[in-house]
Amino acid sequence: MRLEGKVAIITGAASGIGRASSIMFAREGATVAVTDINDSAGQATVDEIEAAGGQARYWHCDVSEREQVKSMIQDVRDSFGAINVLFNNAAYLRGFGTVTDTDDDLWDLAIRTSLTGAFLCSKYSIPHLVEAGGGSIISTASVGGVVTFKGNAPYCTAKAGLIMLMKSIAADYGEQGIRANSIAPGAIDTPINKIYKDDLEVQANWDRKSLVGRPLGRPEEVAAAAVFLASDESSFVTATVLAVDGGWLAT
Repeated sequence: MRLEGKVAIITGAASGIGRASSIMFAREGATVAVTDINDSAGQATVDEIEAAGGQARYWHCDVSEREQVKSMIQDVRDSFGAINVLFNNAAYLRGFGTVTDTDDDLWDLAIRTSLTGAFLCSKYSIPHLVEAGGGSIISTASVGGVVTFKGNAPYCTAKAGLIMLMKSIAADYGEQGIRANSIAPGAIDTPINKIYKDDLEVQANWDRKSLVGRPLGRPEEVAAAAVFLASDESSFVTATVLAVDGGWLAT
């Protein structure tokens, strides 16, 4: 198993990419700290892992709240004895808009959840990763952090910042054994994207961007990339952006 003996924190793990990653990490031998603000769905992720013979525990954590992050990370360390992997997956994915039509509070919420949350989780996890002899930090960015979309200023700004945060961590902590990378998914079949099922313009754009004969990727395909970046197989991979986008960024 590729993650045997590793302890991994995965944020936003109640659904979509986070849920698929938690299940796959556990299948590969990791002990998984499942975190989210949706307690029932987060616990359901844990229940599925345990039913398959894996090890996991749920923590309620709003990653935009400093004290909740500090408490969760310390409790994971105390409970499992180490932290080896942090997967920053939690994000705020609603209320897209241009700069002028974006409410100030919505902007703050998008940045605080998608970017500041990853900063806080990384900040308080890094000492434990160093203590464990090094480890891997992974963040779910987006193709929208590499190329922009019209009417998505808060989202694209947060995701671009997330990519640079990972590069900064890689530069600052590489000599202490910490690798930091981003994954840039394209259109993925997650609950959040269900809102576009009747939007013909969005559907047509997904079709145009895909080079693999289907418009949507599966959460498990992103999870597989995260497993690679969490594992020792990627020991010479850091400060990079791994696109799981069906060719989106090439079109």
